[in-house]
Amino acid sequence: MIPLPARDHPPARGRSPAAGGDHAARDEGEGWRADAGQGAAAGAETTGASAPLWRVHIPTVDESCVRVRCRQPAGTGPWPLSTALTELGRLGLRVTERFRSLGTGRGQPLIHAQEASWRGLAVHLESVVTSGGAVVEAALALPGMDEVVLRVDEGSWWELVDVFATAVDATHGALVDGEPVDLTPPASARGWRGRLGDHLALLVPAGTDAGWAPAGSLYTSLPSSRLEVVLR
Repeated sequence: MIPLPARDHPPARGRSPAAGGDHAARDEGEGWRADAGQGAAAGAETTGASAPLWRVHIPTVDESCVRVRCRQPAGTGPWPLSTALTELGRLGLRVTERFRSLGTGRGQPLIHAQEASWRGLAVHLESVVTSGGAVVEAALALPGMDEVVLRVDEGSWWELVDVFATAVDATHGALVDGEPVDLTPPASARGWRGRLGDHLALLVPAGTDAGWAPAGSLYTSLPSSRLEVVLR
């Protein structure tokens, strides 16, 4: 993951570095603000004042999917997605289709999927019972980041991830772009580092010290879920 240097951000609205100098175009060290004309694709979701700001480029293409392992054993408690939909609804997420499920007709389904929308972006949520019926995994998937960044600022993105992870009681997870994920908890620091080589980012329990460098680094914390984001 590559933090964006100032020169790679779009120029400030109504200015250019050439016209006003770096001090005129820079937004107090927080990146360039996008010109309103360049953000036309964002539609009504992009304000007239500025386009969404991001400090880092996350290069997902097919999908931006957060997949996590749930602490709750399969077959107990409420369905994870039911809780997630309630909490994500407070952030503006809206269901767009009837849910789909596969199971025995009693208890928690083996597969539970729901289509939704958030800030004009299509959202897919699912939970799956794995490992012989003992473990529940959950996923939150949005389009590739080139589409996401036009409509959502970085803070709102990580808030969505945090609320989702909290709602499904995630122990750990990964940010993926369609590739398979092994969510068996690593037994060592070396195991965590190996997982980072497989994915764009990991969501790890707060305080996990796996000596991430040089493969990656701790990027941000998700306070509600008590997870930390490690970027490759």
